[in-house]
Amino acid sequence: MKHRTVTAFRPHSEGLAKLFGSLESDIMDLIWQRRLSTARDIFEGLRDQGQRISYGAVKTVMDRLVQKDVLQRSMECHQHLYSASLSREEFTNSAVREILSSLLDSFGAPVYAQFVAELKDSDPEKLRHLARLVDRAS
Repeated sequence: MKHRTVTAFRPHSEGLAKLFGSLESDIMDLIWQRRLSTARDIFEGLRDQGQRISYGAVKTVMDRLVQKDVLQRSMECHQHLYSASLSREEFTNSAVREILSSLLDSFGAPVYAQFVAELKDSDPEKLRHLARLVDRAS
């Protein structure tokens, strides 16, 4: 079975919260900034950001992110170290690819039409750039 990057999609949320729960997205932000961290490091980073949360809650969410294959966990000097399975850019690209593929598989032509309409309304230059990309791909 193909690995899934996206386990939830919340179109009305902002940033990473579209793909993760609120705490998950905050944890991933810190993991991507620090590259390698203990659960205690992440807990303290969240507390420094003003979050009132327990260490146990942070550890539980991080363990769930390991189960989802978003984080990797290794043991070093009698403590677990966590790192992202993919860089932020790799994760984002994979998530966008998965969401678009799912939308196209389910809805086809309306997805293309809405995408073009959004580009036309928001940034006509991007629409021209897309047209050039399509021409080159043909």
